[in-house]
Parts: sequence; structure tokens; C-alpha cells
Amino acid sequence: MAFAIELSDEQWELVSDLFDPPGRRGAPALVPRRDMVDAMLFLCRTGCQWRYLPERYPAWGAVWQQWRRWRVNGVWQRAMARLAALVRVEHGRQPSPSMVVIDAQTVKGGRYGPTYHAAGGRGGRTIGAKRSILVERIGLPVAARVDPARPHDVVAGRALLHEALPELPRVQAVLGDRGYRALGAAAERHGAHLEIRAQPAGSLGFVPIAMLWRAENAFAQLGRWRRLARCFEGTVASATAWLEVACMGYLFGRL
Repeated sequence: MAFAIELSDEQWELVSDLFDPPGRRGAPALVPRRDMVDAMLFLCRTGCQWRYLPERYPAWGAVWQQWRRWRVNGVWQRAMARLAALVRVEHGRQPSPSMVVIDAQTVKGGRYGPTYHAAGGRGGRTIGAKRSILVERIGLPVAARVDPARPHDVVAGRALLHEALPELPRVQAVLGDRGYRALGAAAERHGAHLEIRAQPAGSLGFVPIAMLWRAENAFAQLGRWRRLARCFEGTVASATAWLEVACMGYLFGRL
């Protein structure tokens, strides 16, 4: 059977200290942390349910418990940020970007019962979640956040900027479409200015907008990770973490 993803030795060395910190206290790990990461990347890539995790991986219960710990500790976000910096350096750029593009995507929820999902999107017809990302100049996701679908893109975008920009001190410009016109104050609070871009006047049909298409392309690439086909999670924290896992897997592919 061909598996969706398996980290090479070189790839694991880039992030191993985040998932298996040297000098960690407590009893030695019974299951190699690398196998845990491979299992979670497999789950994200294929959309496999926890209980159907193939036998080549550790027991699904152990993987799930470790998943919860890494989610709470923000490990996926740190791994995503590190890989984005490494890819930028490979392209001859500074590790931290000076310009980012912000965009959002509303997806249907895939869970029954009480969750954080809410009606939103165009006309309020989508019951699900809103994914917001920051993408730098060459199309690498550098920050991600998931909210209920109901809040406006500006509300979710403001929260994302407040979380991400303190970790991106070189950012001087935030680009967005006309839906983000009220985001200027949030950008200025962190020393950046907001630049709104739109289709040329009189244009018909789909017209790619300079730089903004980078975010659209990033969402398209992340859509290949089947766990993101819908929002199957019951909490914002889990939904955000799975989005970060997909971003990390995509960034490994760009190295």
C-alpha cells in the first residue's frame, strides 16, 4: 500500500527538536515521536478517521493523546513558522517576510451535534467554519486561524493579525481584497499599512488580482489535504491545528 506522506531523515531533522525536545522531563517515550508525526500527516492528507489508522502506525489512541498535547502546546504553529522561514531562505529571501496577503475561506461543517459551527459565508447559507491565512510573497502560509463562519472576514482577520504580526516584525504591508477595507487600524497597530486591491474597473468574469492570487493558490494547494475537505472538528483549537498540520505538510513539499 502506498502511503500519503512519510518524512525523510532530512525533513525530520528540521523539526525533531519541536516534537521531541532534548532534555525532556518524564519517562522515556514508548513510541517514537517521528512515527506519531507521520501518523498525523497521514490522517490529514487522506482524511482517514482516527479508528481506521493503518496498523503500520502507532495505536490510534496513543496518537490522539499526543495530538492533543501538541495542539495545546502550539507545536504545529511553531513547526509551520520554522519551515516557512527555511523555504524563504532557500529562495534567497529573509526568513521573515515584509509583506503578507490575507484571505479567508468558508467551509461546510462535517459534524453533527453541538459544535462551534455557525451559519455564514455568502448570504449566510454555509453552516461551518471560516479559515483565515496569511501568505507571503512567494505563496507560503505563515499564519493560520479558524473561527465560526458567522463573524465577518474583518473580525477574523483582525484576530489573526493580532496573533501573527508580533511574530513577524518585518511586515510593513498587509494586502487584501475589498472585504478587508476595515482592517487598516489593526494593521497600523502593528506598524504595517493596509493595501486594498480589486479587479480593474469594467472587467468581466474571473480576473486574477496581483499578489492576492497567492492566497487563493495556497487554499487550492491545502485543499489536497482531505482532512480539510470539510471542517470535521468540534472545537476551534482542533480545526486550527489541523489547518496548521496541512500547512506544515505543504511547506515540506516546497523545500
